[in-house]
Amino acid sequence: MRTIIEKSGRAKMRKKSLVLMERDLQALLQLYLHRTITSTQLARLCFSDISYETARKRLRRLQQAGFTGCSSSGRMEGRGRPELIYFLTTAGAKALEQHKGVSWEEIPTGPPHTYHKEHFLRLVDVRLALAAAQCETVIEELDFTTGREFWKELSGDIVYGAEQADATISFRYPGSDNIRVLLEIDTGNFRQTRHWDPKIRAFLKTGYPIWVVTGSAPRIITLQKWTQPLLEEAGVGPGKCVFAVYDDLIDKGIFGAVWQRTDGSITDLRPKLS
Repeated sequence: MRTIIEKSGRAKMRKKSLVLMERDLQALLQLYLHRTITSTQLARLCFSDISYETARKRLRRLQQAGFTGCSSSGRMEGRGRPELIYFLTTAGAKALEQHKGVSWEEIPTGPPHTYHKEHFLRLVDVRLALAAAQCETVIEELDFTTGREFWKELSGDIVYGAEQADATISFRYPGSDNIRVLLEIDTGNFRQTRHWDPKIRAFLKTGYPIWVVTGSAPRIITLQKWTQPLLEEAGVGPGKCVFAVYDDLIDKGIFGAVWQRTDGSITDLRPKLS
């Protein structure tokens, strides 16, 4: 018993004070928007101008100060070490309320459910792939908004309940007008009538194109069969909803991956130039 108390006491003593800088607050804000992010992803999102090792040390300081928690992501990073995921604690949520005006009681804290973890991380991967496309000037003026923020924006005019896209992407191709796209990361566990049909019907009401990222090519075939009648019902063409495999997208980039329209035809997402 004494050993347990002593260990607990030492754990509390190891908590270090930290003055939050703006980039620390941005890291906490990204954790709010994405729920959980790996150390590598957070370094790229918020600490891209410093070395990865320096970024890891700062992230560790945030964790030691009690603003974030961490656990294994299940992924591996360089040098054979397991990659960590970070998530907000109550202290981190309260810091966001103080500095960013987000009510801490509305902010999810603690580790994500194991079932949801990879889904959240893949969403960040897609965001980073889009950011890479912007750096390569394939697209410009990128804005990536997670579902909770986007649907708050629309809630004054349209109410969709829980039928939210994972993110809304706004960007433009060089020389073209701005476009907005709804992004959905398929979990592989959607049921047609219970989940998929109401979700896609809600998305189609916005009028925006829909990008779906799945885990495998066979899964695309299933989703295409489910989606085609919904597009016909809405009176839109097969290009309104397109599908790509996650691994292909990460390996080749957003605009290098193979994207399929709902009728199975191929598109590379780029605008057709006259």
